[in-house]
Amino acid sequence: MWFKNIFHRRPRNNAAARGKPANKRPTPDSRAAQLFDEAFLRRLERMSLQAQRTLRGHPSSGEHPSQQYLPSTIFTDHRPYTFGDDLRYVDWNAYARQDHVLLKLGEAEQDVDVHLMIDASQSMAWGREPQMIKLRVAKQLVAALGYLALAHSDRLRVVPFGQNVLKPFGPAQGKGRLMDMLRYIEGIPVQAETALASVVAEYVRNYQRGGMLVICSDLLAREGLADSLRLLQPPRWQVLVLHLLDPFELKPEIHGIIEVQDSETGQRLP
Repeated sequence: MWFKNIFHRRPRNNAAARGKPANKRPTPDSRAAQLFDEAFLRRLERMSLQAQRTLRGHPSSGEHPSQQYLPSTIFTDHRPYTFGDDLRYVDWNAYARQDHVLLKLGEAEQDVDVHLMIDASQSMAWGREPQMIKLRVAKQLVAALGYLALAHSDRLRVVPFGQNVLKPFGPAQGKGRLMDMLRYIEGIPVQAETALASVVAEYVRNYQRGGMLVICSDLLAREGLADSLRLLQPPRWQVLVLHLLDPFELKPEIHGIIEVQDSETGQRLP
């Protein structure tokens, strides 16, 4: 596979080879490799994102079926020949039977815009176990979905947010941007608060073309998400919400009178 050696260690520097202490600071590649290993990438290689046909994509590349029909050797439908059409797609058998020059049409494949929005607020930076911190799991989910988008020639944007949208990654296309994406996701900083609904609404207004939108969040926000989701109407948008919660949040082991503090606003409630 093309990714067989992308996580191999770099050769030791000259100082380490001479017995001098080497710099132990992790390289960007090693930090990116912590999200998942080669075995997981091999499993992802057999998967793909299932985009709806109604999404408005780019027919020049990609692997998703669309509603457009273009001249093709794979026959689906006919249309009359017009001056300038490629003669390779003329159905000469139909011409021999009907005495009309017809062009063979086939279903066009397309790439789609994939928007991966990841909640980086303070409430996401919590978990009872280090490997189960919600933001960590969210980064792994977004990285896996981002890999699928890049592997199948979709146009990818990774969009972290808190109170506002942070500088996004992308648009990127092609497997060659995988390591850049992993480094970017690994370096997403924690934000103080989240304004989930307003951030999603503003982002949707800025991208009228639409596409596949994935929101990865614990949904712990003062404002609801329902109004923003109403803006993400099909056929322009295909939406998936990944709701992340720690098991302790679902079944807290708490007894007696307690005081609860909001991790983002600092507000205390008995």
